[in-house]
Amino acid sequence: MPRKIAVDIRTRFLRDDQRCYIMFPGDGYRYYSTMRDDSVVFLEIPGFPFEPNEDLRKVKDLVQRVVLSDRIAEWHREGRPKDKLPPRTVKELGRHRVTRARQQFAGLVRGFFHQVRAGDIIIVPPQNFDDDVLFGEVIDDKISFAYAPQFPKERIPVRKVRWKARVSRNQIPLWLERKIPSPNPLRQIENIYFEEIFDLMYERYFYNGNFVCKFNVKSQEFSSLDNFLFQQIVLYAAALHENNQEGNIKNVKSTSISVVVSKLDFSQDIPDQRISINSPGHIVVYSKNIIPLVAGVFMALSAALASAGDLSTTKIVIENSTDSGQISQECVSDIQQEVMDDMVAMGYQRWQELCTIEAQARKRTQISSGVEAKSSGAAPKADRLTK
Repeated sequence: MPRKIAVDIRTRFLRDDQRCYIMFPGDGYRYYSTMRDDSVVFLEIPGFPFEPNEDLRKVKDLVQRVVLSDRIAEWHREGRPKDKLPPRTVKELGRHRVTRARQQFAGLVRGFFHQVRAGDIIIVPPQNFDDDVLFGEVIDDKISFAYAPQFPKERIPVRKVRWKARVSRNQIPLWLERKIPSPNPLRQIENIYFEEIFDLMYERYFYNGNFVCKFNVKSQEFSSLDNFLFQQIVLYAAALHENNQEGNIKNVKSTSISVVVSKLDFSQDIPDQRISINSPGHIVVYSKNIIPLVAGVFMALSAALASAGDLSTTKIVIENSTDSGQISQECVSDIQQEVMDDMVAMGYQRWQELCTIEAQARKRTQISSGVEAKSSGAAPKADRLTK
């Protein structure tokens, strides 16, 4: 049976109108552990009256509902005295003050229910600097309900999240640390910081027209020679892409990698990088085209299947288990075609040359792309690898 290699790029495709928020987990960070352990985020509105699928943008008693929840929270903080039971419906509320603060909080509740969308990013900070800042994605647009130990048996409307990264508070960027002390329950983050947030959360992603791939380095040292070895892989992928675009891909097979790379034009198509080698560290490669992901695919194939020789006789299937959206599917198709064209163009000799470079880089720095390659079926016979 012919060999099949499934390559999972595991890449997140983010919306152009992506939003990121900081959720402050209550006074004294009291709800942090509940949010972390139950994978939810919420405002302090225990017992808030809410019907499934209700649209709070249309209700006229939202402030009154907030006041009602305030009364319930206060009753719990006072020890839940049996002779001072709180009202449970707006009709039972009686006299109350509609303050500016409550009006503002009501607007925040409305936004939490209807502005925060599936896929938006929520960041939850801890109180201690040795604990983790939580970075998560909102799972869906539904409002669910959960319970917090501070308010026994009180339903609290929540948004379900999937925590994607946990970073010690003493290692987050300074701009984020400066935003944490504000007691505002929910704050939207300016998009000038999105790049740093996404770099922390994702190994590979697409946002605002850029393909981004993080290459992790586990070694304690990373020299200029190590960077040279790595850059040959990335720039070779760029050269193959450029030659393919210009119709010169057939000339690649007879030319060494170093020569092909040396003929690259310094155009906008060439990937750029952000490097952070902190023993260990990473290199983030980004571009307006799929080159960073193609380079990641090359490294994964080389690391897993260097002994397989010429892969032109092997079926390579690109997949993306992280994202199944329309843009992801189109990108997977593009990478599939590009990798197939590149493998045919390289042939046995150039592929072995690329594998040698990748093996040297991996041995020296333990560098990896995070792209996963799995094979099935029989290995190609040796006599089929000599073309």
